[in-house]
Amino acid sequence: MRAKIVTSNRRAVSISLLLLMALLTALDSMAIDMYLPGMPDIAEDLQVPFGRVQQTLAIFLGGLAIGQGIYGPLLDRFGRRIPLLIGIIIFIIGSIMGAVAPTVEWLLAARFIQAIGASAGLVTPRAIVADTCNLKESAHVFSLLMQAMMLGPILAPVLGGIVLDISDWRMIFWVIAFVGLISLVWAWYLVPDSLPIQDRSPLNVKYVCKTYFAQMGNFHFMLYALASGFAMSGLFLYVSSSAYIFREHFGLSSTMFSYLFAMNSIGLVVSGMISNIFLVRGVSARALLMIGMIIHTLFAAILYLLTQQMSLSILVYTALLAISISALGLVLGNITALTMNSGGKQAGAASSVMGVLQYLLPAITGYIATLFVQSIALLPIAIAICGILAIGLLMLCRVPQNA
Repeated sequence: MRAKIVTSNRRAVSISLLLLMALLTALDSMAIDMYLPGMPDIAEDLQVPFGRVQQTLAIFLGGLAIGQGIYGPLLDRFGRRIPLLIGIIIFIIGSIMGAVAPTVEWLLAARFIQAIGASAGLVTPRAIVADTCNLKESAHVFSLLMQAMMLGPILAPVLGGIVLDISDWRMIFWVIAFVGLISLVWAWYLVPDSLPIQDRSPLNVKYVCKTYFAQMGNFHFMLYALASGFAMSGLFLYVSSSAYIFREHFGLSSTMFSYLFAMNSIGLVVSGMISNIFLVRGVSARALLMIGMIIHTLFAAILYLLTQQMSLSILVYTALLAISISALGLVLGNITALTMNSGGKQAGAASSVMGVLQYLLPAITGYIATLFVQSIALLPIAIAICGILAIGLLMLCRVPQNA
């Protein structure tokens, strides 16, 4: 008998399924973080400016936002299994296209296709958990998922650096494609169809629009979803700016940068573990979420103020930034559970709307940040602004029962 994570009057989530969902959720973070150390090599090989290569990250985030909007209706119509398997296949195709890209335009297209496929790995696990768990259980499962998912940012840049030491940047995409293949085989044998046939929704434009508008008209769902998007903005602002800060300003090598990036990701895992411990002890998901957002925002604001007052060493800058980013471990799993719990029975559509906002808002905030002169002060003030907006939205939400 397989070990179970939760047991209730609904179907339980097994350890093996939890691990698979963590891997599926981590596909996007691997595709983002693993190639970061190789971005200068890509620019040199394809003979384009570095900024052009940075666009491959922006288009990936855009693809994730669009893809999650597509999968919601498919999951509610065809169940959870088939759309997921098709999405993984698309992810593998996009990864292979990236590996053989002769031009940056080809690479941009490959990254978009890769993101459309990776979207299935983001939307489907959330829908499966919503199908099988109540709020308290889902907060527990989502916290565990976030901890496991954070192995991607920990291992991916280090693995990318190792690959670059023995091969070139194209091998990174081949490795990502291989991970996608493992996910496909594993999902084929394990993923259940947790949505009963009688609960599936028709697939037509009118009904899809009605379902999405219903979710967008759900006041508390939208508040949580928008807050989730601003929380994710802080994380992706860090991802997109960290290479400049630590390589250009502080002068770290690509290898040292990859290790530093991984170490900061460990903080996310640790705080996620702390969140899970307190959830088990009865602390509400909302309380942990608010504590995490306050720490995240406060330390970013402190870091910004210090950059205006003095010249900071890399140790001080990294420590304050690490605390701010690590606090998101208290946030991401809990805000996902609260958002999905507010979404009602249409878990696929709710997951898609939340997913779109989780990546559309970071894409917008990231683009806005590029309009300013890059500096070590820009990242913390941008994180602080996003954090303040998220806290404001959360304060408008009513407290759900047992949350």
